[in-house]
Amino acid sequence: MLHPRETFDRQLAEMRQEILVMGQMIEEALERAVRSLKDRDLDLARQIIQDDAQINEQRFKIEDLCFGLIATQQPAARDLRDIISAMIVVNEMERMGDHA
Repeated sequence: MLHPRETFDRQLAEMRQEILVMGQMIEEALERAVRSLKDRDLDLARQIIQDDAQINEQRFKIEDLCFGLIATQQPAARDLRDIISAMIVVNEMERMGDHA
């Protein structure tokens, strides 16, 4: 059985990993957007718009993780700031995906 702090640390690591996954999704969307503009590829542009839903879902997944951490672990100080910052960051990242 894991100690409560070990569980919390594991959940924080999962949150951070999911943020990295979201970043990779956005990076790929931006690269594809540039390519669609460069190549004047309307089908690729449409696909990017459709794929934006996956980025949105990733944002909601991360926010759910954050809310779960706050509700179940009662983080304080640095940990709480990290979680709140993650929620702000994923909101801004999702907007970047929208702009792709």
